[in-house]
Amino acid sequence: MNLVFETAKKDDLHEIHEIEIASFPDPWSVDSLWAFASNEQVRTLVCAREKESRELVGYYALQYVLDEAEIAIIAVKRKFRRQGLGTKLLQEISDFAKERGISKIHLEVRSENEAAVHLYRSFGFEEVGRRKNYYEAPRDDAILFTLSI
Repeated sequence: MNLVFETAKKDDLHEIHEIEIASFPDPWSVDSLWAFASNEQVRTLVCAREKESRELVGYYALQYVLDEAEIAIIAVKRKFRRQGLGTKLLQEISDFAKERGISKIHLEVRSENEAAVHLYRSFGFEEVGRRKNYYEAPRDDAILFTLSI
């Protein structure tokens, strides 16, 4: 699948929010997504669209300062999962980071999200810590990952 990556616009937020609701037990609100995206100097919210149809298939939210970045959110629309799009999103994030002189990318994920944990490990992220019982509803540990680029 050929993807086009573009900075999210306000008109994209409801579609992004639908993916957010389908992906996470504690989704961000539309207002939270827009507040995040509005600080363009240190944050970015990026849509991944299928090139021909222009369908939004995934997105990521990244915040960065100096030489470090944190993936706040990364998600793929359910019907497009298991097609390598998570890897493509991570590659786009890595490329974005390299262009800005970022050398480390951090993220946290629910330990029970086995697909995401596998994706991050296969991309080269290393587990650097855990936060016991960090998440609620359902209760779960957070695994902290870092990628050196």
